[in-house]
Amino acid sequence: MLEALDLDPVQQQVYEALVDGAVTVNELRAAAGVSAARVRAALASLEKLNLVGRFSADGASKADGAKADGAGKPDQGSRPDQGGKGAERYLPVAPEIAFESLLLAREEEIHRTRRHIQHLAARFRAHTAGRDPLELVEIVTGRAAVIRQVDQLQRSARGEIRGIDRPPYANSDPDRLDPKTGMMPVQAQMMRRGISYRVIYDTEGLTTFHRFDKDIGAAAELGEDARVMADTPTKMLIADDRIALIPLRAAPNELASSVVVHPSGLLEVLCEFFEVLWGRALPISEYLSGRRPGAPDGPSPQEAKLLALLTTGMTDQVMARQLGISYRTFQRRLHGLMERLGATTRFQLGVRAASLGWLPQTQSQTQTQTQSQPQSQTQQTQP
Repeated sequence: MLEALDLDPVQQQVYEALVDGAVTVNELRAAAGVSAARVRAALASLEKLNLVGRFSADGASKADGAKADGAGKPDQGSRPDQGGKGAERYLPVAPEIAFESLLLAREEEIHRTRRHIQHLAARFRAHTAGRDPLELVEIVTGRAAVIRQVDQLQRSARGEIRGIDRPPYANSDPDRLDPKTGMMPVQAQMMRRGISYRVIYDTEGLTTFHRFDKDIGAAAELGEDARVMADTPTKMLIADDRIALIPLRAAPNELASSVVVHPSGLLEVLCEFFEVLWGRALPISEYLSGRRPGAPDGPSPQEAKLLALLTTGMTDQVMARQLGISYRTFQRRLHGLMERLGATTRFQLGVRAASLGWLPQTQSQTQTQTQSQPQSQTQQTQP
C-alpha cells in the first residue's frame, strides 16, 4: 500500500514490524522474514526519510550517542544492532506524522505533472487545429491494442464516461474482470475517483454476457447510471467530449479493430447520437441498486428488479438468470406480484404497475407527461 511513496516491499515490512512492536534488528529480521543485511539497509533508508529513529541501549538517540565520548560504543564481542544487551533500538515515527510530509510532496509532484500535461494538451490542440482531417481519426488494430485503448480512454476521463454496451466484447476473458463483481477493474477505479458513468446496455449483451445480480448491479451500487435498449446500432465509448471509440465495422463478429475519434465534427455527432439514444432507453439503475424512490407501499426491491426486467422484453429463462434464481422461483415471484396488483395477464400487470408509478420511464416519456400536464390543468380550469 505504500508503493506510491516509493517504499519497496522490504522497507514496508520493516516499518510495519516496527509499528507492531519489534525494535531490534533480530526482532525485525524474524518479523519480516529477511536477512539482517536487508533489514539494516531498509532501516538506513527509512532513517533518511525520517520514518524511523535509532536509539542506543541506554535510551539515548543516535545523535546524543555521537556526542557522548565513546558512551555509545558496543562491546567488542557483539554488534550493537544484533539484539544483545547493547543492541540499538529502532522506533517508528508515528505514521500520521511520518507520512504527511511525504504525501504532501507527492501531491505537489502530481499537481506539477498535471499542470504540465494540461500545457502539453493545449499545445497539442493548437497544433492539431489545422491538421489534415485524416489525422482526426486513427485505426487501432488487434484485440490487445483495442483493450489498451479502452483502458486508456477511461483513465483519461475528467468528468464522465458515456458508453453503449453490446457484443462482441474484447474484455471478456476472466482475467480481465474482477472475480467478485465481474466489473472491469478500470471502471471501478475510475468511479471510486468520482468519474460518472452513463451506459446503455443492449438486451443482447444482457442475454449473453452481463448479469444484473453481478457486474451491472455492482456498477449501479457505485453510482453508474444504466439504461437498457434493444437493437442498439453500435458499440461506443466516449470520454467527456474529447475522444470516442467505436468499432471499425458496424456489426463485427469479433472486436479486432476500432476507430479512435478525436475532437471534430464527427465526435460532436457521436456525442449527440448517444444523447438521442439515451433519451429513448429505459432507466434501470435505481431499481437494480435498491435506491428506487417511492411511497412506502411501493414495490419491494425484488419486485422493482422484476418489473424492470419485464420491460426489457427478455425471455423468462434469461430474466431468471439475471436475477440469480431458478426458473421456478422466477415464476413464483411473478405470479405473486400479479396477485398483489390484481392482474391476470402480464399486460395488465404492466398497465397497473405503470399507473402506480412502479415502472421506470424513458426520458422522452417523462418529457411527454410534463408537456401534457399543463394542458390538462388548463382544460380543468376553463369555465
